[in-house]
Amino acid sequence: MINDKNQMHDIFLLSAAVCYLAAVTWLYLSVLRSSSGGRRIAVALTLTGAAFHSVGQFQHWFASGAPEISFLNVLSLCALVVVLLLVVSIPLRTPVFDAGLVALPIAAVVLLAEAMVDAPGSLLEETTAESAFHIISSIMAYGVLSIAGVYALFAALIDHFLKKHRLNRLVRALPALDVLEALLFQLISAGLVLLTLSLGSGLLFVNDLLGQHLAHKTILSIIAWLIFGLLLWGRYAWGWRGRLAVRMTIAGIIVLLLSYFGSKLVLEVLLGRSWNV
Repeated sequence: MINDKNQMHDIFLLSAAVCYLAAVTWLYLSVLRSSSGGRRIAVALTLTGAAFHSVGQFQHWFASGAPEISFLNVLSLCALVVVLLLVVSIPLRTPVFDAGLVALPIAAVVLLAEAMVDAPGSLLEETTAESAFHIISSIMAYGVLSIAGVYALFAALIDHFLKKHRLNRLVRALPALDVLEALLFQLISAGLVLLTLSLGSGLLFVNDLLGQHLAHKTILSIIAWLIFGLLLWGRYAWGWRGRLAVRMTIAGIIVLLLSYFGSKLVLEVLLGRSWNV
């Protein structure tokens, strides 16, 4: 029975990935040809993919007993949030659906990885509710901000081509820089909220940070929180954007990744220790 559920889960994920790839193909063609019909097809395929994606997520988190938490599972949830942001923005004054040229392929890759890669994780039933909240908020913060880092790289790439006046067909088909930046700052805002919850729950629920050798991880996470907080403040107070925003985003991501992967490398490989959270 469990195997049947896992197979259905993977089928929904793969179906969503196929829809996302088909949607980005239609979106790319519609941008090249300025076709509203192609864009409508892309929206319909994206909605279909999001439906498959949502069912797959529901199966994982709610329909299989105690869910397993892994980075890929939570990253897939973050990718679904990004896709829904694209769709919800369509009727708004400043839609960001064209950013699907970047978001949809990333979501498809995440789904393929989730379906095919056996990533290590931990069962929620093996942790307290407080620890589970801390773990989920932490991994979601890493996931959302990691996706923001990818968007920052694409924004830097588009800016580079614009500065060099290399406007080939592929570059022209990419989303406008202001569209990509708008989604980038939405992701950073969401990621900062999640990182705040992660740090707050860690300080409240994780006992004896120094004894668990987590002080350096916490300090690096706080530094990343300050970088992203300063970036958002600069954005809304002084209109920071462009290369400065990209550089600060990438700097924050590097610090955040070092807080987890760097600390994990030092503890487990060099010192032979580990942590539970």
